[in-house]
Amino acid sequence: MKIVIIGAGAVGSDLARSLSAANNDVILVDRDAGVLANAQENLDCRFEHTNGMSPAALERIGMTDCDLFAAVTNRDEVNIVAALTADRLGARTKVARVRNEDYYVGGRTVFPGIDMAINPDHEAAHSIREILFRAGAVEAYRFANGRVRVVGATVEPDSDVAGKSLRDLRKELGGNLALVAAVVRDGETIIPDGDTTLLPDDTIYFTGTRRLVDRSLYYVHAHQEPLQKVMIVGATAMGVELARDLCSAGVKVKLVDPDPGRCQEASEALHHVLVLNIDPVDTAPLIDEGIGDMDGFVAVGKDEEVNMLSCLLARRQGARRTVCLVNRVDYLELLPRLGIDSAVSPRRSTATSIARFVRRGAVVSAEALGRTGAEILQYRLEEGHRAVGVPLNELEFPGDAVIGAVIKKKGVETPSGKTVLRPGEQVLVFTLPSGQEAVESYFSTEEPRKR
Repeated sequence: MKIVIIGAGAVGSDLARSLSAANNDVILVDRDAGVLANAQENLDCRFEHTNGMSPAALERIGMTDCDLFAAVTNRDEVNIVAALTADRLGARTKVARVRNEDYYVGGRTVFPGIDMAINPDHEAAHSIREILFRAGAVEAYRFANGRVRVVGATVEPDSDVAGKSLRDLRKELGGNLALVAAVVRDGETIIPDGDTTLLPDDTIYFTGTRRLVDRSLYYVHAHQEPLQKVMIVGATAMGVELARDLCSAGVKVKLVDPDPGRCQEASEALHHVLVLNIDPVDTAPLIDEGIGDMDGFVAVGKDEEVNMLSCLLARRQGARRTVCLVNRVDYLELLPRLGIDSAVSPRRSTATSIARFVRRGAVVSAEALGRTGAEILQYRLEEGHRAVGVPLNELEFPGDAVIGAVIKKKGVETPSGKTVLRPGEQVLVFTLPSGQEAVESYFSTEEPRKR
């Protein structure tokens, strides 16, 4: 597959790395020679030092045989113009990274030539809000316009599920427990079965409707306290959006930023939020503002090292839950070891969202599951698909994967062996790295195999 990426910065380089590793023909474009030179040191793909908005340059690179065009620079206008130019020149699928909400109407961009616009800050703010409002949650994902939730939670030693098998829990709790689609234990991801026993400190991933997942979280998190006070570090667009959302939900919010200008702008935009011009790693004033009494502490500033340090400070002072915004993938694995509860990475989310366009089968959405390498894939089933009309227990589904939810027109079903899939329905699939290729093959056009 021929893929052209405009922007060799952090997002573009990460995307190029993952797509070229899958044996795609990747061309990375940037007009800044220095940025491109840095990318060349670490990537195995083709490079073009040129203006990604130039029709002549894109025509020379070749758009008529371009399967995926992704514009991911840090400037919305550049990404929009580049994607629209690629569309006029014949590129098949066009994706643009667009952060400014002014370019969206009803959640979609006003430019019909762009197949998908990604607002990583908006998605990250949603994820952080989900984590804060769900006691015990360390990760949260939404599928099918929010109809399906996937939430990762850590099993506490004195919780109702610790030391019990999933089979016993199903007998005890019945339909009150959402499907446990994956378990992470000592860094290893497991696709569980009925004999799997949940242990303290396991991270388990529930899937189902919002109400069912919320109810299930009570069984893994022993101590439930309402979210009343949150401190946010970073008067960025994401920080302001998150503060507005939390405030509208009745949460008392304090917004902290070291830049007086950003504080002034945030104060004018947020009428019921206390905005404080404070250094986020200066202990004394943060203690005076009650950092240790916060139900939630969120760091979404521009400097991810400062975000990490401020979260560690908040944890040390007694904040109940900490959420940190980072972009470097290696930091994602480090943060839980340091004691930070949750990490959100817009860069990783952007790369994952774009990467779904190069998958086989009718992939609707995709998310990387935590720091494990596992994935959540959402597939649409068409008439004649291999799984349509056949009970799940009669299909030879890949062993390192499981169907976690069936999304129907009028609801969401937790699947069982007797579940029969119908055309037009969608399924949510959890797959380990070892099963990803088999899952993609399974949802291709080959004939199904029965047991």
